[in-house]
Amino acid sequence: MRKAMKDTELSDGTFIPKGSFVAANMVTIHNDPEIYPSPDEFRPWRFSEMREKSADDALKHQIVNTSKEYLTFGHGRHACPGRFFAVNELKAMMAYIIMNYDVKTEKEGVRPPNFIKAMNVIPNPMANVLFRKRARSG
Repeated sequence: MRKAMKDTELSDGTFIPKGSFVAANMVTIHNDPEIYPSPDEFRPWRFSEMREKSADDALKHQIVNTSKEYLTFGHGRHACPGRFFAVNELKAMMAYIIMNYDVKTEKEGVRPPNFIKAMNVIPNPMANVLFRKRARSG
């Protein structure tokens, strides 16, 4: 979200008065069934399947790439420059957890509902996620 520091007119004629807040509507874009079929359904292989369609899609649907349809890290010249580092850190953390712990939600198989505050939609911070250290074999 950004605050207009002066009156601004966009190339299409849209007028943004000074003091207005402007933001990309990521929730609507990321839940558009024309872009992401069955957006409300948990499909863990969604992006993997999208990358298998063609060579162009294999590049387009990488987590660090930005587009008008995928705004997690912003887009254009203001895209997050740290996204490459952030993604590698997330992958390393997930790999460690997957290799060393059994994980489940408090109500097994049921994902707690999202927490919504203002324009933010995040995983429920009050939800209980259970971790059990795996026994080492051998």
